[in-house]
Amino acid sequence: MASATGGRHRRAERIAAGVEVRRGIVPEELIDAALRLLHLDLITRGASAEELGRWLWSVHWFPHLRMDPKITALAQALPAEWRTGEICDPQILLQFPHAGPEPEITFHIDREPDWAGARRFQRIVGIALSRWHQENGGLLIERSGGAPLAVELDAGDAVMMEPEVLHSAGINRSGSIRYAVYFRWLGS
Repeated sequence: MASATGGRHRRAERIAAGVEVRRGIVPEELIDAALRLLHLDLITRGASAEELGRWLWSVHWFPHLRMDPKITALAQALPAEWRTGEICDPQILLQFPHAGPEPEITFHIDREPDWAGARRFQRIVGIALSRWHQENGGLLIERSGGAPLAVELDAGDAVMMEPEVLHSAGINRSGSIRYAVYFRWLGS
């Protein structure tokens, strides 16, 4: 991967209508600090099976860490034009390998928090803390009349979606955990 200072991130890739990718935009040291925070939390604080189950089904991992400076620092690495509006609470997402019958992929549009009132999301940004690809359940974008688009990212890459883009996680058929942090910004 090229370093963030090597210019690789300056180029935006429009990969679908309303979806843009920036490569190598989040420095490796920020990714490492966020992953270290999550892993050390499991070692020092622990998590019961009940708590892990709640996180799994709510798709919000480590909710007690979402406002930690090591998580929020990730957003500061994003382009200024991606950070306009009011930022919502970050979403830490881990996708473990799937077991059992494979579910049907269902696409969705993210819902604004109740406290937003009539305000709507301006954008949704996902930061890859690990490699995202089709086999580990990476982000899928629904395309009309065709197969879903798998958004392939390396750690440190980011994807920006307009709020009306239908999306879903895929199915993790790999042996590794896929890590992500999502940020959402509200308009006025």
